[in-house]
Amino acid sequence: MGEALVRFFAPNLVTVCVNGNSGGDYYGELWHQYATRPQSFSGIMDMVFQMEEMYDQWNFPQRSTNCRTFKNVPPQEERTPNFKRGKAMNLHNVQDKRGKQGTFIVQVQYRQNSSWQGQVIWAEQNKREHFRSTLELMKLIDSALSEEEAMRMDSKAV
Repeated sequence: MGEALVRFFAPNLVTVCVNGNSGGDYYGELWHQYATRPQSFSGIMDMVFQMEEMYDQWNFPQRSTNCRTFKNVPPQEERTPNFKRGKAMNLHNVQDKRGKQGTFIVQVQYRQNSSWQGQVIWAEQNKREHFRSTLELMKLIDSALSEEEAMRMDSKAV
């Protein structure tokens, strides 16, 4: 494990394990320290929606705005984060998982302006980047996976 991974701890870490690409979109699994099984995602937008739902369930990081919708949705009840309820945390569910195409450990620190701000580690390269929006996080993941694919192609050509 690299230095960045060892020092990266937070109650809301999510490991994004990208296992493949289908029709130009990524699929894989989400791991976090409050579950023993992963959640599968079938596209980058599905990944974002599932992570947003997790953060809402944990109530951490708290959202600064309520999402707008075309349908009438009752206000959300106040929720207590799992980590404050005394649920055991298992950091191995986050740091020991690997995707077939790429692995990203994501910490969303804030949910402001209807977006996310935080940091992400590309585990295979032990590179850490900060992101200022959900779109920027998606672009960082895409660029890393594109770079990883280019490196795989170069190694096969040799």
